[in-house]
Amino acid sequence: MSSHHDKPSPAALTYTARPPVGMQTLTCTRCGRVHAYPQPGGRSIFCECGWRYTNVHGLIEEEFKPRLGV
Repeated sequence: MSSHHDKPSPAALTYTARPPVGMQTLTCTRCGRVHAYPQPGGRSIFCECGWRYTNVHGLIEEEFKPRLGV
């Protein structure tokens, strides 16, 4: 027969592909939104204001690409 113990549950663990909080961030210079810093050779960051940020060999390249193609 099992007995009930009155001890707190262990802390919850969250698994995600995103880097831990406190890592390097990129702030859009146009609207001020904060994004995770793009990795060299990785995916581009698409900001809601229409700017795309790409990390090319350690340098951030910016390109304006309207979300609706206008």
